[in-house]
Amino acid sequence: MIEYELYKSRQQELLAGAANDRMVMAALRTRRAAAKARRAERRLEHATVQSAAATESVRMRRNLQLLAR
Repeated sequence: MIEYELYKSRQQELLAGAANDRMVMAALRTRRAAAKARRAERRLEHATVQSAAATESVRMRRNLQLLAR
């Protein structure tokens, strides 16, 4: 009977450890997803800034061409 109780307690420890592992993995997935979203947002902001700079550059070049006429 003692062996069975030891077996059951070990089984409960394993199940608790597995539940903890699942919780940790879920937290890591959430953290990775949040970091991925932040990187995508920064990339979009950077592209917007570059686009605005390119538009301004085209505007300036066009104005210079108009002035050179």
